[in-house]
Amino acid sequence: MRWTVPVAVAIAAGLACSPFHFEWPALRAFGNEPFWNVTIPVSDSIVYGRMGEANVSFPYEPSDYVEGDSALVLGPLRDPSDEHEITIRITAEDCQDTMADVVHPMRARVVIDGEELFGCARYLEKTSSGER
Repeated sequence: MRWTVPVAVAIAAGLACSPFHFEWPALRAFGNEPFWNVTIPVSDSIVYGRMGEANVSFPYEPSDYVEGDSALVLGPLRDPSDEHEITIRITAEDCQDTMADVVHPMRARVVIDGEELFGCARYLEKTSSGER
């Protein structure tokens, strides 16, 4: 079964299983050692960043790549140069960021070019200057 990303985010957050639409479903996933992050905006391109490396963008459509009852899955996606591949899985489970001593509402599993990374995820806040 396929849903749109906004519905998947609602499911991942444990909010509902019936179709409805979020106004701001943007997410950020991140991890420590190595320090990495993935920004998943409402649409356009997912951006993967890692300390000491150039960011990589992965174009996507907001209606793509969702499965399961409690997970948002994006991918595999390829960058425009076809050099990198990423798959992202976000689940609605509390995630302890031990470096910041903060509990986030979601867990993230990212596979980038075959390397598996684990971390936390949270919604991005909508601000007048964009997202953060």
